[in-house]
Amino acid sequence: MYNFKIKREPFGRGFLNCESDNISKKCAAGMVQAAKDMDLKIDTGLGLCYAKIDLGAHYDHDGLGIWERLFDNLIKEYPEEREDLLYIKENFGDWVDRQKVWTPSPEQLANRKEGYMWSGGVGGHANPDHADVCHFGTDALREKIEKYRALNPGKDDFYDACSMSMDALDILGERYREMALEMLKDETDPDIKSRLRKIADTFNHAPKAPCRDFAEAVIVFTLVFDFDGQDSPGWFDQYMYDFWKVTDSDLRLKYLDSIWEYFHNVRAWNLTVSGSDENWNDLTNDLTYAVLEVTKQKKYHTPNLTVRTHRNSPKALITAIYETLATGCGLPAVYNDEVVVVALERLGIPSHDAHMYVMNGCNQIDIQGKSHMGLEDGQFTVAKAIEFVLHNGRSNRTGAELGLKTGDATKFENFEQFYEAFIKQVDYIIDLVTDMSNIAQESYGTTFPAPFRSVLIDGCLEKGLEYKNRGPIYGHGQILVNAFAEAVDSLVAVKRFVYDEKRFSMAELISALENDFEGYDDIYRILKNNDQRFGNDIKAVDSIAGELMDHINSRLLTIPTFRGGYFSGGCSPFVDAPTCGKALGALPNGLKKSERLIADSIGATPGCDVNGPTALINSCLAFDHTLPGSGFILNIKFDRAIFNSAAGEAAFTSLLKSYFERNGQMITVTVVSAEELKDAQINPDNHKDLIVRVGGYSDLFINLDEHLQENVIARTVYGA
Repeated sequence: MYNFKIKREPFGRGFLNCESDNISKKCAAGMVQAAKDMDLKIDTGLGLCYAKIDLGAHYDHDGLGIWERLFDNLIKEYPEEREDLLYIKENFGDWVDRQKVWTPSPEQLANRKEGYMWSGGVGGHANPDHADVCHFGTDALREKIEKYRALNPGKDDFYDACSMSMDALDILGERYREMALEMLKDETDPDIKSRLRKIADTFNHAPKAPCRDFAEAVIVFTLVFDFDGQDSPGWFDQYMYDFWKVTDSDLRLKYLDSIWEYFHNVRAWNLTVSGSDENWNDLTNDLTYAVLEVTKQKKYHTPNLTVRTHRNSPKALITAIYETLATGCGLPAVYNDEVVVVALERLGIPSHDAHMYVMNGCNQIDIQGKSHMGLEDGQFTVAKAIEFVLHNGRSNRTGAELGLKTGDATKFENFEQFYEAFIKQVDYIIDLVTDMSNIAQESYGTTFPAPFRSVLIDGCLEKGLEYKNRGPIYGHGQILVNAFAEAVDSLVAVKRFVYDEKRFSMAELISALENDFEGYDDIYRILKNNDQRFGNDIKAVDSIAGELMDHINSRLLTIPTFRGGYFSGGCSPFVDAPTCGKALGALPNGLKKSERLIADSIGATPGCDVNGPTALINSCLAFDHTLPGSGFILNIKFDRAIFNSAAGEAAFTSLLKSYFERNGQMITVTVVSAEELKDAQINPDNHKDLIVRVGGYSDLFINLDEHLQENVIARTVYGA
């Protein structure tokens, strides 16, 4: 055991001085030491306590990390502590490096380097039952730990680590109680004194014992959520409702405001409200409406808010959704239980648990407190497969030999042969992505321990297995597809102009693409002006789109994950739409090499849906939305003046009703004017609060890079 002389870097000290070599136990020892020694903060304005382990040697559910520059700065600032700081930096750094051992094949690495796909690059989000600490307390959770320790002999290190993580929470609670009492001695502000008393009263019994009201639950939940690394809050109006309904109206609204400010400040990922149970009873309650009201009033773009709807959703809920969207905050995203539940049942998740789905990250699907379903495991740009067919496995952007050798495209006699080769390339890419994901999943399972999270997700304690190592009840995976509209429009162009109308030969097309259309102005003009594009309710186009998307989603469902489930598909591009474009060579849809204007959802390439919103949703309904088990995003942009009117409300609610009754999975809305967006590029200081939907989340327009801004501006504005 190393004899540290410093009090700095408590997590690293606790981790390294743990006598066990079990990494889960070492992490728990680090958590306990951090709880004892790290600086604490009471936010007196919000009445909340924070505990994220964000030190030089740090840790959360994604594993160990080290800020080497921070250590270097500390050594410069405190040269007398150099020996101890270097010891932590070097030895803790060795453990961090052990988490980077997963190695894709050279083939996989080459394709990832091309930039059109990645997989296994993140540890993944989840929705633990953080509120279990509020409902039951750590003492009850320790009893649960000991119950399953007795049933799983030989796994003492795992259960020790889980129990120690609860100890860390208790230490934090006691320290915060003492801190609040000390601060009360000199505090004169009545509101701050009230908040400090509430903290001290809460930690007189919590987190060991259950919380008694909504204010206590918010205080404890925030501490737990922060300690776990600030992920996704999950089904907030359900697990908090028992506390909400027994709390005085003024007090509960005060603390709802506090936690909403906290969620916004830390950019909490995704919070879900409303929904249905397995008998299709509506679960909307007054906390649901309070969440929508605070979203409407604050007009923040975070946390990413999801509202679940279904056949029995009350009209008042739909009205509240519209009114919140009308503020222009880009929230909430609206999901359809009628589709998502079926998609989850396809994965073998029983109805009761399928109805417990929540959203995670941007818009990926999870089961509250029961799963680790990737979130996300990888993504790929399907339009790249067009390149591989046209150039016989070669990238038209870099010249690298990456895809399958499906033959000389000039020899294909008809579109059916071309499409068959294209599907082979798509399947090849899917296999690359999922294989790489499983390599990473297995590595994470043994080197990314999460004892704290393992207590709060069902299945882990019962099996004696870590959260990332097949512990949760459900271990499915999620692979997202990007640049779908570009792939469809390219297929349509090849079919129409090469095979059906014979406007030019395949050889001429390939030559034009290889030269990025230089010297091929006529071919470029024909392709660029093609009026048969996805998103316009053109049956011939939508037929190809439906066949392709359903193939992708169906194939993923056949591929097992390391975690013990199956992969499923989705579309949630986050900020990656321009990145997808950068990775592409010239395509038959008229895209030039490395152009960035790519669809950021399942909808059309921005600006190419010219027949109105009904035509767009008709095209998107060519897909079977019960196949993708991850977020299947459709972004739509409405003109602010039209949306904020009685006619606009009627049109939107009618569109939403039609889309969901016909089995659309979800919809997100940007309410803005084209003039606002263009002016915001020129005069960003005048539009600091302008919010737009990007991929599967909302963000301030001025925060986006130039290419993302252009993507948003180019989208069709309905009602303009």
